[in-house]
Amino acid sequence: MKTRTWRRSLLAVAALAAVGLASLTASTSAGAAKPLIRATLLDTAGAEIGEVVFKGKGTSVSRVEVEVVAAAAPGLGDFHGFHVHTTGDCDPLNSGSANVPFGSAGGHWNPGGASHGVHAGDMPSVLIHANGNAYMEFDTDRIDVSALLDTDGSAVILHAGRDNFANIPTTYSSGGVPGPNATTLATGDSGGRYACGVVTPA
Repeated sequence: MKTRTWRRSLLAVAALAAVGLASLTASTSAGAAKPLIRATLLDTAGAEIGEVVFKGKGTSVSRVEVEVVAAAAPGLGDFHGFHVHTTGDCDPLNSGSANVPFGSAGGHWNPGGASHGVHAGDMPSVLIHANGNAYMEFDTDRIDVSALLDTDGSAVILHAGRDNFANIPTTYSSGGVPGPNATTLATGDSGGRYACGVVTPA
């Protein structure tokens, strides 16, 4: 008798747990972040090498997913700077006698006027594997969709080099001046622009 009662109690607990789990799953699914905006990454030859998807609720981005496939980027097996830039244009820009790849995308998206590392458009570096592939996802609270889809738009740039996020201690100096120089404070010394994608509605 006691054994049957114990079994019925155990089954009841299991049933309640299953109902609770189902409710939690449904609730999580219903409130999950959805794609809001995206950017297709093209290299300087115009080849598609990846995609960036910004997810969230309403107009607030809470999660970013990045995928790079078979990229022939310089520095395979290394980190690459990754930022939102101010203008939704991935054309080259004339600078003296040279064209700057994707120069029309402007500088880092930085509505707060901060130094690099705190720009609203600064994102974690992408580690591209030796085979040219990469995947990364991270959470953020810095991006609002309406700001990136303003009148001149915005773009995502994958750089050729590492990003130091202007984390240069004063024990180091450039030109006799301790700490990061003006270029470091503006760009994190990420080098040239390897790939670019205009941000569009998802």
